[in-house]
Amino acid sequence: MGVKREMQRVVPALRVASYAASKAFYESLGFREAWTHQFEPGLPAFASMAFDGMEIFLSEHTGDCQPGGLVHFYVPDVDALYEDFMEYGVEVEEVPNNGLGADLRAMSVLDPDNNRLKFLTQTHWE
Repeated sequence: MGVKREMQRVVPALRVASYAASKAFYESLGFREAWTHQFEPGLPAFASMAFDGMEIFLSEHTGDCQPGGLVHFYVPDVDALYEDFMEYGVEVEEVPNNGLGADLRAMSVLDPDNNRLKFLTQTHWE
């Protein structure tokens, strides 16, 4: 019998001032809350948001990290996602472009805490 190997998972955490405000913003992008944790009401929240099989943590805890993070999300079609964002009124910081190279389409969005979300589509795989 073979040994089952677990895939490594890396989940970035972003600092948010208000989870309620951030949750609404991330939901406008198509993220869904997977779970949320508070030790008791009124204390900082720590939550998981999922998008197309990818996960990020949002934390109100001041010691976890600082605002102004950057997370890259590889998606099948950044141009189609841009059209969805436009339809839902999402403010896009940087429209899809090839500024990172001929084989990479990229678009960026800022969340309410100035965390940058970069959505990328690899147009050619070696």
